[in-house]
Amino acid sequence: MINPVLPQVLHVLRQHPYGISEYRLMKTLDSEHLFEEQNRTDGTMLPLFRKHFLIMNALYDLQDILWQEENRVLEISPMHIELHERQTDQPAKREPDWYPLLSEYYLDWQYYSNTTEDDIDRMMDDLKRIADQTH
Repeated sequence: MINPVLPQVLHVLRQHPYGISEYRLMKTLDSEHLFEEQNRTDGTMLPLFRKHFLIMNALYDLQDILWQEENRVLEISPMHIELHERQTDQPAKREPDWYPLLSEYYLDWQYYSNTTEDDIDRMMDDLKRIADQTH
């Protein structure tokens, strides 16, 4: 499947040279009416999950493309997403230390298609449990 928001995600990243949060990126794409299908909410978290998934899929896809084609690094975290030049002390052919398990997850379209509201509830419960353990 081709990600319908990938070109717009790249455009927004290039407009924010000092980075952007996932929330701000989502709001920007929302203002461009790119999530019409996902905005048809049914009162569950599933539409929000799908918007998040589309963004993360585009980012992880772009991470590899931009490294290979432009020798640029795309740092990805929910609070800060930034596209920048490769550090001069980093060998040109050596990829940065990314998170392969996250990229594998977000690059697999089956998770977009097959994730249910029950799955999201379990993920949220797991996150709460992890947060409680760290406090």
